[in-house]
Amino acid sequence: MNEPPTSTAIHDRAVAVSLRHALRRMSAGAVLVSQAVAERVGVRSADLEALDLLVMNGPMTAGQLAELTGLTTGAVTGLVDRLERLGYARREADPSDRRRVIVRAVEEAIARDLEPAYAGLSEAIDRLLAEYDETDLELVLDFLTRAMAAGNEEIARLRAGGAVKG
Repeated sequence: MNEPPTSTAIHDRAVAVSLRHALRRMSAGAVLVSQAVAERVGVRSADLEALDLLVMNGPMTAGQLAELTGLTTGAVTGLVDRLERLGYARREADPSDRRRVIVRAVEEAIARDLEPAYAGLSEAIDRLLAEYDETDLELVLDFLTRAMAAGNEEIARLRAGGAVKG
């Protein structure tokens, strides 16, 4: 009977090592793309990333945005102020509680100003995706989804005061 590989054996496999390095390079590359786009369109990189979270997750309170980004509510207030001044977000009264404010992305302004900055990368990714069949893409999607979940769990653990593992 074949025993399942141990965590150490999986960690040391050449393909696993290569994949870990590729994920790190992809993560660093994503940060650098974000920085380049932010510089090009005249926004802060952190604001651009927060705006992307707002677009992907939909309208939310400033408190929810603070929780999602790990920023203080004061920092999120400044972030939303900047995004509002640029026309990329707006505050709306919460229909269920008029004391609360909902932050909403302004899709038209984002499409007009920000999406063109990502067009080249988007086209390159589309060409790359076309080289894979649905089964391959489902496998990649499963891996990335599970890897992001692991990352989110680690973020939560660290924010809760968990020890840095060494």
